Amino acid sequence: MTIHFIGLSCFLIENNQGFRILIDPFSNDPQYSLGPQFPDEFQGKPMGANIVLSSEPDADHSYAPGSWLYHAPPTKTHSNPFPNLDLRGTVIYEWAGDINIAWHYTVDGVRLAHFADNAHELTEEQCAEIGHPDIIFLPMPKSDSEVSGVLDKTKKNIELLDPKIVICAHHIVPPETPFTGSVETLRAFYRKYFKKVEGKNIFYKNEESLMPLAYVFENALNLTKEYPRLILDTPTLEITPSLLQRKKGDPLVVLFRTMMAKG
Repeated sequence: MTIHFIGLSCFLIENNQGFRILIDPFSNDPQYSLGPQFPDEFQGKPMGANIVLSSEPDADHSYAPGSWLYHAPPTKTHSNPFPNLDLRGTVIYEWAGDINIAWHYTVDGVRLAHFADNAHELTEEQCAEIGHPDIIFLPMPKSDSEVSGVLDKTKKNIELLDPKIVICAHHIVPPETPFTGSVETLRAFYRKYFKKVEGKNIFYKNEESLMPLAYVFENALNLTKEYPRLILDTPTLEITPSLLQRKKGDPLVVLFRTMMAKG
């Protein structure tokens, strides 16, 4: 299996047969766009996916033109492109109480779970439904990384789910993103980056209005300091048996610091 980071919460998962699952694609509509542009192509051909999943109807999690299925790897009636997929959804919540669906499913014998925009500690009922997936796509907190305890809920959910791999999600990393220097250097970059959508994005009010997305990336960087980590300068990760060989309570945290979406 190969995982490709498109941007924000969107990932393209290719199984060993070359079939694809695309989860949480985002809209390029100027009134909602947060800067990155969804790629028109994948591996030199028009973008296509066999299955498209959306965790919620927000524009940054829900977009699918009709051409994607047309350009997906071809399937045949009664074939089985995703053996033992066992696709299930669990209701989770954003910070304000809006419903998300945490999709969990099996690809190439590996159980994955995607947590969209979840902002709360998981309940016993949610954990019972989800179980202990091998790989989780976990959003980072949208609050200031310098606030004490901001990552506590994230770490608690990692403890509850006990995955082998945690993939940081819901961030934007344009090519010019600084990875060294002070926190203020990174924040200054994002303020300038988001100012490009002024007058277009209906949520942009001032230089601070979209800064939670800067905090998401800061918190992802901070999380990689607390666990074994893999920081990638490529948007693609091949899941190998060695990556899945982790001890209980000691997951590998993966952070993509480049994305397929155009910055």
